[in-house]
Amino acid sequence: MNNALNLFKNNINSAKEITGLYDYLHNTLHANIYTGDDLLRAQIVYAVSAFDKLMHDIIRVGMIEIFHNFRAVTPKYSQETFSIETFSAIFETSDIYEQQNNFEKAIIFKFRAVSYQKSTKIADGLSYIWNESHKWQKIAARMNIPEAEIKESLDLIFNQRNRIVHEADHNPSTLNKYTIDKNITEQSVQLLENCGEAIVALVDDAGNYLI
Repeated sequence: MNNALNLFKNNINSAKEITGLYDYLHNTLHANIYTGDDLLRAQIVYAVSAFDKLMHDIIRVGMIEIFHNFRAVTPKYSQETFSIETFSAIFETSDIYEQQNNFEKAIIFKFRAVSYQKSTKIADGLSYIWNESHKWQKIAARMNIPEAEIKESLDLIFNQRNRIVHEADHNPSTLNKYTIDKNITEQSVQLLENCGEAIVALVDDAGNYLI
């Protein structure tokens, strides 16, 4: 989990560094030449990508911990299915480390198209490794934010990211781009970072061994 968290923080910091370039261009160039707003949009995309990557990493690591009996089996983990071909590939060797590598490859392949960019999907994904019925209540309490507020705020950030990526952030009614604010963007990135750190801490607490 520590490696996943460190990579996440590096990726989030890369997103934060865009602020410096935005400030330089915004203060140097006339607004009619370049506003720098697309840099803020890129910042949102990078930050959400970093969060999504974190979710994939901690779920993968947690499932490997369960595979090794270092973490308690969850109902969702036990109900996950693989094809006979994949199952045979995992256990084609008696070497436990080779089995782990094969299992990890199977997880990566199976979840490669899954995105954790909605509060409900995050909770569902965490169910593979965290047998907690009130996940968002626990996360919100650790962040000292009301549960409804953190879920709503995250979903708004995820929706904004999707709008930027899939619709070029254009308002279909006006055909103009939606406005984007530097301070709100920075708050969004910070919220994603804080939420990611809270989730890792809670998942660590729920486990009994760290890889």
